[in-house]
Amino acid sequence: MTEGSQGSDSTLKNKFRMYASGMKLQPTVSVSEKESFIIDECDSTHLLNRNTESFQCLAQLLISSSSLMKNRLFLFPPLEDPGISVTFNFVEPPSEIDDVGVGKYREMCHDMEIVPISRIIKSLPTDTLDLKYYGLTVKQIKALTEALKPNTHVQTLILQDNWLDVEMASLISDLLVENTILQDLSLQECRIGAEGAEKLGNALSGTQSILSLNLSFNDLGDQGLLALQKGLCENSSLKKLNISHNNLTENSGEILEKILLENKYIDDLDLSWNGFFTVQCNRKIFTALTNSDRIKTLNLSWNGINLPQAASPISRYVKKSETLEHLDISNNRLVGQSLRMIRGSILKNTSLKSVKIGNNIYPPEESHLLLTALAGKTKDPLNYLDMENMYINKESKVVLNNIKKIGKTVKIGGILSDYEIKGPNSKKLIYDRCRYILNKPKKQKAKKDFGHFILSLPDRPMAPDEFLKEIKKQKIKKLDKDLLQAVMNLFQTKKKEIDCPELVKDYMSYFPDTVLPPPKPKKGKKGKKGRKGKKEEQVIKVHDLETDTQAEEKKDDADQTKPINNEASQPALTNVAASKASLKPTEENTEDKNT
Repeated sequence: MTEGSQGSDSTLKNKFRMYASGMKLQPTVSVSEKESFIIDECDSTHLLNRNTESFQCLAQLLISSSSLMKNRLFLFPPLEDPGISVTFNFVEPPSEIDDVGVGKYREMCHDMEIVPISRIIKSLPTDTLDLKYYGLTVKQIKALTEALKPNTHVQTLILQDNWLDVEMASLISDLLVENTILQDLSLQECRIGAEGAEKLGNALSGTQSILSLNLSFNDLGDQGLLALQKGLCENSSLKKLNISHNNLTENSGEILEKILLENKYIDDLDLSWNGFFTVQCNRKIFTALTNSDRIKTLNLSWNGINLPQAASPISRYVKKSETLEHLDISNNRLVGQSLRMIRGSILKNTSLKSVKIGNNIYPPEESHLLLTALAGKTKDPLNYLDMENMYINKESKVVLNNIKKIGKTVKIGGILSDYEIKGPNSKKLIYDRCRYILNKPKKQKAKKDFGHFILSLPDRPMAPDEFLKEIKKQKIKKLDKDLLQAVMNLFQTKKKEIDCPELVKDYMSYFPDTVLPPPKPKKGKKGKKGRKGKKEEQVIKVHDLETDTQAEEKKDDADQTKPINNEASQPALTNVAASKASLKPTEENTEDKNT
């Protein structure tokens, strides 16, 4: 091996060591040196020039092809994985599922620049969302439906009295298709009309979670019900349907017939406040009900049913039904034969639990027959009968009490002639008149208490004359003869005497607070001297007596100086002596007191 070849080999070995250590190689050799070891263009030079960041996953080794052929078992240095295995084995983490929809609702409100409704945010995690009377707009309905699509909590949605146009009805229809949790939807008084019903009908054929649908007060008309026909026929989850107050006429009878025959799940139907009163319409509807026989609750109130021919299909259906439990046929114009037909079918039915038949033209005699038949059905499940605004005679009270005893409830309008004529209480009027007359005088001394006179009566019967004497004795003069006679006639015995104990007892029942006045103290007889002496004892004191005696002594001395008249001096002397005599015991008394 020549020196040139040895030098080239050493340079290659140095470059290999530098590359293996991780240093980046630079082509610093000359062209002559390159020619000695480059065999192919795709050899070391090409790889050196491509030692960039994008090729870090490859380990570049400078080795000739001859050396590779000679050393087939050459151990290449291990390659460091730059993250290829992690990249190929990468698994995306599960995304957070928003099963409430609050975030989606806030985002939609922000995008459409509307204010979020706090009721919606608070109710989304609950099972009921009540937006009654909110007056929702198109943007609010859109945000609401988008939030409810992933929601798994709300089962009842109430949108009552929100005026929904066709676009809003379409958004709600899309919600029904995508949401599988919502079970109860109330669109009462939303006025969706026939066009909104068409959008809703398309959704009903696709949803299988809705259980209750309230479409009352929506001005559907016959065209709106026709638009709902397909969806109601294909739906297999709906159980409760309310289409009352929708101006449905006899033309809807055929539509209802198809719906009731094809739908096998509706068991609660409200047809009130419509126009199902014609013969042909009722025949179609109740023929379908009889054939399907799955309805449990049926409301036919306020339909103007009057003719016996129109009531006949109803009576046949009620008589044959084995599933009907609650029937409301109130507020129609049932009278006479039509009412008797309905009554007979109700009594023959064996599944009814409650019946409302009030506000029909039902005479008391017919009401009595219905109550009598109900009282006889002790083992029948019918336990509630509403006969509102229907009256019965007084004789039917016994039947009504028997019905209550067996545990059934009957609501009636009232009972005719169930009263007793009660005039004024004559006894109390007489007593009040006597009390008023005796208390009428203005002077207090002239006033008398009639109760005191009553309590002063003896505990025995009295003759009329004796009774009048007692009145005079009590100085009762204001009562006239007619009033006194009325008092005496209140409790008169067979012997025409006055029963005083009964009179006192009866009076005290009206005026129990009456009490006799306390007895007055008796006045003793006292003379004039005694009165004067009493006054002197009350007024005169010991020191006053001493001054009086001194004044009398001075008066005596003055009298002695004057010429004495014998006739006038005798009584004066006696008076002085008497006064001295009266003073002695008082002085003794005062001395005793002082000691």
